Amino acid sequence: MNNLDLILQSIKDKANKEENQILEAAKAEAKTILEDMNKKAKAEAEKITADAKKEAELILSNEKVSAKRQARDIIISGKNEVIDDVIKRLEYHLKKMDANSYKKYVLNTIKNSQIKRGEVLLEESFKDIFTYKEMENFTIIDESVDEGFIVRDGKVEYDNRFSSLIKYKIDDIKKQISDSLFK
Repeated sequence: MNNLDLILQSIKDKANKEENQILEAAKAEAKTILEDMNKKAKAEAEKITADAKKEAELILSNEKVSAKRQARDIIISGKNEVIDDVIKRLEYHLKKMDANSYKKYVLNTIKNSQIKRGEVLLEESFKDIFTYKEMENFTIIDESVDEGFIVRDGKVEYDNRFSSLIKYKIDDIKKQISDSLFK
């Protein structure tokens, strides 16, 4: 080999050595980049998973609250239906009151009120069960009511119909029924 060949060979060896060093450096850098990207991807995936878990827990918590609220509303609705049914039955039984009970109701209501005189409108079927002495300061008139009774004293009218009394005291009645049934 002559000098020229030796120089060329030396240059080729040096070039091969540099090429190998560059390739090794590139491979090392690529490996580092891949490891960094994998770490970043794994960290991002863990963050996404953690965020999704938190969101799922929040959704589950909200759904539980919503389900409890719906269950409470269903219970309240059911209780209100029962209370309304009891009130309808109460009104029905009051309207079907027998003569003796009706008479006691009218006389006790008048006795316990501030009413001292007036015209009385009774249920048609109970107009003749009262004596003159029982209704001494009152006049039973021909007009009648479907249920309960009304007393008129001039322009003032005392409405003692069952439906009116129930309507007037509905909140108290509902509370008493609720307290009795749902202790």
